[in-house]
Amino acid sequence: LRPADLAQVSGASGTAILRVLITPDATPGTPFAPMHWTGETAPAARIGAVIAGAVDPISGQPESKAGVVAIERFAAAWHGFAVSAKRPEITARYWARVRMEGGWRAELAGDAAPADWVAYARKIFGLSGDPQVVRDPAGGITRLAFLDGDALAAALFVAPGPVAVARDFVAGLVGQPAVDVLAARGGADRPDAGPIICACMGVGRNTILAAAESGGDLERICAATGAGVTCGSCRPEIMDLIERAPLRTAAE
Repeated sequence: LRPADLAQVSGASGTAILRVLITPDATPGTPFAPMHWTGETAPAARIGAVIAGAVDPISGQPESKAGVVAIERFAAAWHGFAVSAKRPEITARYWARVRMEGGWRAELAGDAAPADWVAYARKIFGLSGDPQVVRDPAGGITRLAFLDGDALAAALFVAPGPVAVARDFVAGLVGQPAVDVLAARGGADRPDAGPIICACMGVGRNTILAAAESGGDLERICAATGAGVTCGSCRPEIMDLIERAPLRTAAE
């Protein structure tokens, strides 16, 4: 299993397909998965299907926190990442869909590729018309985007393995002028802020790391970026980023 792979997790009562995160924060030999995904948001990733439904005979409290599982790589034929202003109605062996500001984003994967990616995208997005399309048949890569004028209505990125795009950058283009969205990353004039660390002020990981590279303590970096200055709940994570960030040094 490699980072961002999909794993099939099997237990006594069923299976789930979950995305892989390899981290030293988990106890060796004890895999962890969040338990609150539902059929509405990720039907193949319901951990409740894996854990036996045993309950305490007196209180009725479910023993839903742990179970013995077997894990193997889910051999997906394709992976996808999608964004849309309207809720996408996805058909795929695996998908996870979440609401975001201005629309929806989703991860997808399947064990058999559709014959026509444009037709598939029109169906899941509920759109007609001709999208912008970029294809690399040799690499198995397809990227397509539906524009409403210059504004992005929906986009789908497909690859043989986990899709390499700047997800937060692409997601931020929904409803915005995005004629170059298929590049899937910002240029020098539009740096990718990275995953949001400070939800109050919308400050991304890359913004904090860029400020930390030149040195400074937590207070200086928070003041410079605006992160951690409101509720403060993100400050421990910011501090961790500061401690891990390499410092820039002048060449001798």
